[in-house]
Amino acid sequence: MIRGDVVPGWEPVRAAFVKIMSGPGERGAGLHILHRGTPVVDLYGGSHGPDTRQVVFSASKGIASVCLAVLVDRGDLDFEAPVTRYWPEFGHCGKAQITVAQMLSHQAGLIAPRHRTSLAEVLEGRPFANVLAGQPSRWPAGRPGYHAVTWGTLADELVRRITGGRFGEVLDDLVCRPHALAISIGGRPTGPPPAPVHAATRIPFLAGMTAAVFARAGTPLWEAMTVRGALAEPVGRWVERPETLAAHLPAANGVATAPSLARLYALLMVGALASERTWRTAVIPRATGRDRVLGLPAAYGCGFALPSRAWRLGSPTAFGHPGIGGALGLGDPRRELALAFLPRAMPANALDDARHRILLDAVTSVIGP
Repeated sequence: MIRGDVVPGWEPVRAAFVKIMSGPGERGAGLHILHRGTPVVDLYGGSHGPDTRQVVFSASKGIASVCLAVLVDRGDLDFEAPVTRYWPEFGHCGKAQITVAQMLSHQAGLIAPRHRTSLAEVLEGRPFANVLAGQPSRWPAGRPGYHAVTWGTLADELVRRITGGRFGEVLDDLVCRPHALAISIGGRPTGPPPAPVHAATRIPFLAGMTAAVFARAGTPLWEAMTVRGALAEPVGRWVERPETLAAHLPAANGVATAPSLARLYALLMVGALASERTWRTAVIPRATGRDRVLGLPAAYGCGFALPSRAWRLGSPTAFGHPGIGGALGLGDPRRELALAFLPRAMPANALDDARHRILLDAVTSVIGP
């Protein structure tokens, strides 16, 4: 059952959403799109509604990157400065020259601890940040290696060194509360728990085999996604735990509604959160090439995923971040577009979600490439 509205001319997007929701295993979703600052699509399927909160997994990195851009705009953070300006201990083991921009664009070579750590340390934050600071980079800067979870640990500690607060607290103070955005990272938010996300019910044999081989224990992908085995249970179950939701993990456990996630990108692009110069600096490509973890050509700004084979965002001028559960948040300044899609069924292939292609192709049919 589909609820919600589209403005005249955006019917192809509604048709695409209906097609997605009629697929096997779909349990519901929210889709919100703003064009030139005006809501043009507001659609919901299943039990989803405009107030449904959902964990957005790695789409959290896009949310966190907006907050980091705000700190830069305030003069509290400099993308070009070495991380050690704010976090001296980070320079151990030859990392003194790594800049904030390099760390945020997945060039720090700290995708996982060298030795197994505990889930409690990962959730606590600072103990795990100390572990990462005390080890050498796995690879030299220059080519990306996706920090699936550790990106959030590093960003949280950087923000704590600058402001004294945890990442979610700073995000709420500077971004969410002033603009009435139903978005949070960590802490103990009030209200109903986030809607659960479920694994796809039908996984094609080839995709399943590819994932099993590529993510086998010991590979960079397995290390990055599981933090060398610290995250051992399925992600859909892991994010339902109160201790996971309370942790400040800006790489993975952000919670948002579809309208608020789309509005976040719209507010950024109109200069309501940071100056145009600052946010455009944040989306300049900082690392491109074959990602050492994902095994695909990827591109990153200062935290934002940029269009590439790894990150299909529908336009060469878009920026944002998808999440392993199928969540997608993005902005496209050239087309004056902000979009958020929050499905409740995980895709079979997290790096090539067919639902994203269907939706983004429909958007292109309405406003052009």
